[in-house]
Amino acid sequence: MPKSRQLTHIRHGIKKGITTSFIHEKHFTTTNPFVLWEHFTSKTPTNHGLNFHGHSGVEAISYPLTGTISHYDSTPQHHIINSGDVHIMTSGQGIIHKSTTLPQQSISESFQLWMALPATNNNEMCQPKSQLFNKDNFPLIETNNSTTKLLVGHYHQYSSPVKSHCELILLDIIMASYSTWYFAPPKQHLSGFIYLKSGVAYSANNKLTPFQMGLFESSSSPIIITTTNQSSRFFIAVAIPLNQPLITNQHSVHSCKNNINKSQTTINELLSNINQ
Repeated sequence: MPKSRQLTHIRHGIKKGITTSFIHEKHFTTTNPFVLWEHFTSKTPTNHGLNFHGHSGVEAISYPLTGTISHYDSTPQHHIINSGDVHIMTSGQGIIHKSTTLPQQSISESFQLWMALPATNNNEMCQPKSQLFNKDNFPLIETNNSTTKLLVGHYHQYSSPVKSHCELILLDIIMASYSTWYFAPPKQHLSGFIYLKSGVAYSANNKLTPFQMGLFESSSSPIIITTTNQSSRFFIAVAIPLNQPLITNQHSVHSCKNNINKSQTTINELLSNINQ
């Protein structure tokens, strides 16, 4: 079997309230095109919401595991994102949205992934778009030892209904104990990470435990994950890095300051229209 892609860092994340964040702007050079990965967990009957706020230059994927997310945005769309569904919001030149997480039996758990939009073909400043995909439309690839849900992109001969502006593959994997999971991404998918939700898993001789992110080296080597006496659930994300600067003001990511300023003007106008 070929040598497994190595891990360069293992991150525990920064927890703020009910959200744990794993990517900071100082990491962008090694995580490009990934600019945010957050794990949201709550064990209370309380709804959690954010009022209207703006983003631009990023594509945001939301994936609730338990509970429901009510999403409103300026495209204008209103989506109810149920457990297992995938929502993708392309912020482009500027979008505002608000969301409320509704627990199921006092439990809420969801993930969010952001990618910077490519500057090529004006994708970075494209018209915003908001799309919801039902959980029943995602391929499930089953083997004797694992079940892989294809959330975004292509995996073997399967395709997700979700297409990103980035060349992205996002997988949700459940793996049995004492087994091996093997994946050879396309050669140009040099950026990637693994995130362990539950159980224990090993990647290139590194032990991962729940709520840990492992950043893969920039490599075209395959990804090999093994388990011992515990089953595990984890996410794998791989993508082609963008050949552009990544500049952020926390809410948006662009390739230049000029685009951040233009988009902020758009966001301010959208917010002022909402408040009228």
